[in-house]
Amino acid sequence: MGKIEDRLTELGLELPETPQPIANYVGAVRTGNLVYLSGRGARRDGAVAYPGKLGGDVTVEQGYAAAAGWRR
Repeated sequence: MGKIEDRLTELGLELPETPQPIANYVGAVRTGNLVYLSGRGARRDGAVAYPGKLGGDVTVEQGYAAAAGWRR
């Protein structure tokens, strides 16, 4: 077992089984030079790094920075 599983056992915790998805989900779809994302985005420390719409609330430079971080 790994460290996480060992620690859970030490604490007397047991995780439930993961339920099966009720449908097929696609996280991203590419059409030409556009990528449509579902439930994803540029995050930093668990929060959305650049909330808003590119070209409106978010600058193009911020969009590039967000995309570069998302690819990692």
